[in-house]
Amino acid sequence: MPKLTQSQVKGFEEDGFVFPVDALTQDRAAELRDTVLTHLADCHRQGGARAALAFGPKVHLMAEWAHRLVRRPELLEIAESMLGPDILVWGTQIFVKEPGGKTDLAWHQDALTYDLDSEGRLAAFRVWLALTPTSVENGTLRFAAATHRDGIRTHRRTPGLRGMMRGDEAAFDEHDFVRHDVVLRPGQCSLHNMLVVHGSGLNRTKDTRVAFAIDYLAPSVRPSGGEDSALLVQGRDAYGHFVLEQPPSDDLGDEAMARCGDAVGMRMARLQAAEAERKKSGALVHG
Repeated sequence: MPKLTQSQVKGFEEDGFVFPVDALTQDRAAELRDTVLTHLADCHRQGGARAALAFGPKVHLMAEWAHRLVRRPELLEIAESMLGPDILVWGTQIFVKEPGGKTDLAWHQDALTYDLDSEGRLAAFRVWLALTPTSVENGTLRFAAATHRDGIRTHRRTPGLRGMMRGDEAAFDEHDFVRHDVVLRPGQCSLHNMLVVHGSGLNRTKDTRVAFAIDYLAPSVRPSGGEDSALLVQGRDAYGHFVLEQPPSDDLGDEAMARCGDAVGMRMARLQAAEAERKKSGALVHG
């Protein structure tokens, strides 16, 4: 099973990210790609909350396949290499970039909007798992090395600029940093610090790009400004900072959707309050 080397952990500490990390076989990644696309089609067909929450932020509470994925031994070994034996999952998201070059993602920091207080440098990180090949041509992730060292930057909200999916754009000169494009085969992943500045490009190919993201946390992480929830996937939670989530008993069932909706509502209420505070402080401005 994959386990990060000391060199990989050191690279993460220095640059704010590491890739490629082998996680799943290409055959397993292809199966998951088909499962993800079927999940999205089912959610769209059923509509309502299922359609609204299909891409995340807590797919692991909607569907058994996603819950099984975040607990896969290969991924838990990676998480344990970073966090230690006690591991929470805070969020899961599906990223689909359709062909034709219609959407890109501004340079930004996840930490701006996640409002998670970490005790230690390796208390929280994101796994970005490729389920199809990723390349510069299909708009893969790009990281600006070592940008996690300077804390949270001011971001400018510019809705619709260059077709961005998200308009929170970090204030920094990308020419001052080394850019790394995340080229992966299916089944490989990148790991990144939630403070590192990153974005993605346009998909200029004829093929759909599919990835699945998992936010792994140490239980020492504390949500700022209100109550939040997370799923304990290994070890124990000796802190109690999060309401512990219950796994789904089926895919898209009424009980699973009710729990997912409650968890997402709790999270969004906290994050909306935190965003209001950022606007007051000037950390987020409108362009």
